[in-house]
Amino acid sequence: MSSKKQSTAEEKPRTERLESLERGLRVLELFGQGKESRFAMIEVADELGITRASALRILATLEDMGYVRLEGRAYGLTPRVLALGYSYLASLGFRAIARPILEDLVRVTKETASIGVLDGADVVYVAREEARRLIRIDLNVGSRLPAYLNSMGRVLMSALPDAALDAQMRAVKLTKLASRTVADKRQLKARIVEIRNAGYCYIDGEVDDRIAGLAMPLVDRDGKVIAALNLSLGFGRHGPKEVERNLIPLLRKAAQKINAVLHNDVPIA
Repeated sequence: MSSKKQSTAEEKPRTERLESLERGLRVLELFGQGKESRFAMIEVADELGITRASALRILATLEDMGYVRLEGRAYGLTPRVLALGYSYLASLGFRAIARPILEDLVRVTKETASIGVLDGADVVYVAREEARRLIRIDLNVGSRLPAYLNSMGRVLMSALPDAALDAQMRAVKLTKLASRTVADKRQLKARIVEIRNAGYCYIDGEVDDRIAGLAMPLVDRDGKVIAALNLSLGFGRHGPKEVERNLIPLLRKAAQKINAVLHNDVPIA
């Protein structure tokens, strides 16, 4: 008798589900499926099988929270959704996961290694291992830099849908911090688009005349870019041939190791 009651209780549907939250998350998932980068309200309603009034309320809420932006008649995701990816990394104890890989990268290259995520117009450092150098930039976990000035930031910007990248470029205010800083928006966007094809970003002397940066994307199971891995290099300490021949393969190998852990393809040591 008791086992029957228990079975009935287990089969009873849960009543704690919050339908409005479920629908909001389904809307975010819809944008993330890769079919289209932008949806009109009517398309959201049709795709999810909900009323237009419900679709409008959900989209208006997401817009107020900064997760979507209305352009014309269509909505698109904003870079703020990447903060959700950072929350996922944090929930995994991401710094603990990445630290031994970063330490090994620093040991082999003798350069500082970092991981960052995109938050609005900034790249935020979520993990960092310092190399022992006389010249260093004072950056720590939680530090922020304008994404367009940073190799990780440009990698993350290159992964944005075209509409989101265009919006980011319109809003950004370029500041010339060093002699090599790109101060022209067309030139900057062209470089960011090139990163999509190259799979990495190399910046030399744009934040500081003494510093160069090399970065690659980190991706989730579905291949979506959620963070970036970089090496901060002393400008002039590595020539272009050495960067291409040695540092890019080393950084790529480290990124693959972190991706493998994120995908649960290897156990967390």
